Amino acid sequence: MLGDFIERHNKQKLLIYVEVIQGILLIPIILLVALKVNITIKAISICILAFMISTVGMNSYVIQDTIMPDLVPQNKLSKASMYMSFAYNTMDYIGNALGGVLLKAFSVLYILVIDIVSFLISTLFFMRVKSDAKEPEEGDDEQSSIFSGMQLIWERKDLLVITVFGGLGNFFFGGLAVYDVLIGKELGGSGFYGIILAIESIGVAIGSTLVANLFLKFVNLGKLFSVSNIGMGIFLIISLMFKSNLLFLSLWMLAFIFQGLNRVVITPYLQVSIGSGQRAKFFSSFNTLTVATFPIGSLFFGALSTRIDWRIFVFGFALFMLLSSLLFILNRKIYEFKESKKED
Repeated sequence: MLGDFIERHNKQKLLIYVEVIQGILLIPIILLVALKVNITIKAISICILAFMISTVGMNSYVIQDTIMPDLVPQNKLSKASMYMSFAYNTMDYIGNALGGVLLKAFSVLYILVIDIVSFLISTLFFMRVKSDAKEPEEGDDEQSSIFSGMQLIWERKDLLVITVFGGLGNFFFGGLAVYDVLIGKELGGSGFYGIILAIESIGVAIGSTLVANLFLKFVNLGKLFSVSNIGMGIFLIISLMFKSNLLFLSLWMLAFIFQGLNRVVITPYLQVSIGSGQRAKFFSSFNTLTVATFPIGSLFFGALSTRIDWRIFVFGFALFMLLSSLLFILNRKIYEFKESKKED
């Protein structure tokens, strides 16, 4: 909900502050792990600090999405989104795998120290960012409030459609985090669960790079909203029709390739269609409204997982993707959107 604050301040400096604050908040966690402290106090303190780090870190995504149009020409935003998505998803997969290896080789203490070093490195990189954005003037924020981003979403149908889709989508992805475990358990045990997670990450990485690059050459960016949802929905349904694990995994990967494509098209549309003085307000509210639904989905479907078979859940998820594609087709502003072909 810090969109107005972000909008009024230098984005590059805010990126640096966010990394520094996260690194500083890790120091007391290291001390709690290293020192002999009451286990209850230690657990509560670490949870509070982890929540604070996560809250600060979430604003990094808002700032990055807001500053990107000031760093990249409008006709290159989809490419930038493609590279960002690939970097996040690749490092998410590699990071989880590497984290497991490091935990076996070293103690948690060393991992936390490495984490601080990573924040230091990212700070040094952000210090090299050069933005052409003008500093906002004092009078520019006269009508703003912490709810101005939500008001913007409510007043524009295209933003409302994207926000509702993002919120419900994360709700289902929260459920998928639960059902991935059950799918793995039924089809092949813990090892198969790991393969499913790897397949999803690889699919998203391929979809957000190779496939996105190919589709963007022939299809308008606005049409890819519906294309990506239809593709994911269809392949999720088809994956339920075969008993072969190999076929299931292949179709599952195809579904997540289209999910990767979806991740590439949304952010550039928002960056172009929202004015420079409104982006931080929107992205802050958008993230607040959509990210919160992920844990809610995990809790909701976790409670229902003993009653609802994973196949029913996957079919429901696929149906949601197909129905949401209709919303993107019916919203002409989104469907007819074309990325600029020449630099601003």
